[in-house]
Amino acid sequence: MISEIRCAIFDLDGTLIDSVPAYFQLMATILETIGLPPAPKQLVSEFMTGGGLKIIEKHIPPELQHQKEQIIKKFMMVGRQSSQSAFKDRVRVFGGVHPLFIRLSALKIPIGIVTSTERAYIDRKLRPLEKAGLTKYLDAVIAIEDAPRKKPAPDPLLVCSERLGVGVENCIYVGDSHVDIRAANAAGMKAIGVLSGLDDHETLIAEKPCMILEDVNELVKVF
Repeated sequence: MISEIRCAIFDLDGTLIDSVPAYFQLMATILETIGLPPAPKQLVSEFMTGGGLKIIEKHIPPELQHQKEQIIKKFMMVGRQSSQSAFKDRVRVFGGVHPLFIRLSALKIPIGIVTSTERAYIDRKLRPLEKAGLTKYLDAVIAIEDAPRKKPAPDPLLVCSERLGVGVENCIYVGDSHVDIRAANAAGMKAIGVLSGLDDHETLIAEKPCMILEDVNELVKVF
């Protein structure tokens, strides 16, 4: 299977960078600041995987629905302010990413990222990779606005493979959530799940990936 791979595409949060704990802390800070109750794990997961503000709207209690627009504006404002510090020092690159990128580069396999992050926040989110000297290995970074539909639709993965000039049948997509696996399968790519982020083994296996690894550190062993 790996011998057929000509392109490696990755999710970002929970796959290349250990940002999931920071996301949960950020969400707790925002909600407390604007006076909303704590969010269950599932809500934060849905927000991270592209659910966006619609997910937050569902979390607004019925008695506050008449203030929905003001609450969402406050959420966005506090989020912009808090995220600057939330991701600055707390987020690190997973240990296996550096040797993996070096190995892929040596094999002349282009590397892409497909993330549900908005383009305005991409530089901030890539900072851990930049600090580790790894952004030089990236050949394409696809943000949520770069495709007509977001994951789990295949669109952003298809955009990435097109930019990299590699057919989907020769691409892998590596991610930590069921949304990633579903998107990869829908795109016709080989889906690889990692257990370093949002979803557990049972959740990932239900989407039928071609393999599940503990983290990207294990991926370097199969190239």
